[in-house]
Amino acid sequence: MKARILDHLNPSSEPISGERLSRSLGVSRVAIWKHIRQLQELGYDIEATAKGYRLISGPDTPFAWAFRPDRQARVHHFAEVVSTMDTAMELGRNGCPAFSVVVAEQQTQGRGRLQRPWQSARGGLYFTMVLRPAIALSDAPLINLAAALDMAATLNDLYDIQAQLKWPNDLLVQDRKLAGILSQMSAEPDRIEFINLGIGLNVHNNTQPPAVSVAALTGKTVSRVRILEGFWDRLEQRLQNADLSAVVAQWKVKTITLGRQVKVQTLNEQFEGRAVDVQDNGGLVLETADGRRMTVVYGDCFHQ
Repeated sequence: MKARILDHLNPSSEPISGERLSRSLGVSRVAIWKHIRQLQELGYDIEATAKGYRLISGPDTPFAWAFRPDRQARVHHFAEVVSTMDTAMELGRNGCPAFSVVVAEQQTQGRGRLQRPWQSARGGLYFTMVLRPAIALSDAPLINLAAALDMAATLNDLYDIQAQLKWPNDLLVQDRKLAGILSQMSAEPDRIEFINLGIGLNVHNNTQPPAVSVAALTGKTVSRVRILEGFWDRLEQRLQNADLSAVVAQWKVKTITLGRQVKVQTLNEQFEGRAVDVQDNGGLVLETADGRRMTVVYGDCFHQ
């Protein structure tokens, strides 16, 4: 109902009476008034006059009703969660539809790779998307690379931000971290049940070097809803074809990892060398000081 009320208020610069909303939406004027009050409490600036209601502005909050009607039932917005990944994992195990999204204003225990804490100050975009791609198990690592490509393209389209990619999961601008990506998979021996794709993007939140935010880069008003919906469009279109064969070549064009000396930390080991290539499965090829080549499939990468 809130979405339908906002749809009626958005197009008009003139106030719309409660009686007109009541007739159009098939509910009582009291029900309209209650929903308007709730919207105001959630941050919508709705002017109530003798002539009716007028929407002045709305918050940049990814409420379910802020998205396309066909997506609203799949958006689960929370003021605070322990971790969007944990909440999405429960949804995935309970059979939620593909592209269900858990998005939160804050996480009390957000995490990045290797269980490192992820700071989740208000104003950022923190979400986990439940994917059910019809791809081979061996292609699962490519989801992170594809997500990085699609988020970078979304930010470029919306705000002319030229983000570069660091293996395997970061978006950087001038070596300052803009976003991080983490995925977890539930699978059977012969198939993927679901992949949870978690992204933390600095949008309005205050950051300190070596991080940076979308708002700081643009100096403009930016929208978390538009960013999430634009990313959703791109990734959904990419996965409809269930073909990730072009991802590695596309990713190499945008990366700043290849050609650099790097250190890769896994749970139990550390590797150093020059990053020289990325294999078809997303593994990073390192050339060590003695000229040997090795492939690291996962880990946290540090540019030297």
